[in-house]
Amino acid sequence: MKRFSMLIVTALAVLCVSSATAQKLGVDWGVIAGLNMADYSVKQVDKTTQWDDVKNDLGWQVGLMASVNVGRLSIEPQLIYVRNMVELTEGGEKASIKGNSLDVPVLVSLRVLGPVRVMAGPVFTVLNDNSGLKDISVEQLRSTCSYAVGLEARVLNKLRIDVRYNGQFKKKTTAIGKVDVNTFALNLGYYF
Repeated sequence: MKRFSMLIVTALAVLCVSSATAQKLGVDWGVIAGLNMADYSVKQVDKTTQWDDVKNDLGWQVGLMASVNVGRLSIEPQLIYVRNMVELTEGGEKASIKGNSLDVPVLVSLRVLGPVRVMAGPVFTVLNDNSGLKDISVEQLRSTCSYAVGLEARVLNKLRIDVRYNGQFKKKTTAIGKVDVNTFALNLGYYF
């Protein structure tokens, strides 16, 4: 958590110092927050543990965003703190996993119709942490590199609304089985 706090403080300092210069270069800075629903699908590898139910709970995310605008095209790096939750049930026993991660999506968006844009790009997970099961970690569940695709709309050049799908390139084998994590997210953002 200390690393995360230091990273946020550094990012805010860079944001404040560079905002005047950024406006001359066509770079917009802002904040973003939203809700997510992670879909943890688990396929059993062995018969020692059989999960009766995998319940995906609503999570959230908050972070910083930038947009380097070149005509209809934008490059949009973001720094997002993500909280995902999943509950596993085996024989009446429940186990919850709460995952925290620091994601860095580097999206490319293309304006297709008025304020509507399509976006896609890689998502790099630079920090994973979790609470819950002792023999499993979020590092085992989520890839360090995944992808995002979605739609966004900019209202009055300040307000951003986006919906996105984050997926993994391949399933990961863990202590609970082969896990595939796909996330749907709805975000609101504001450019300064």
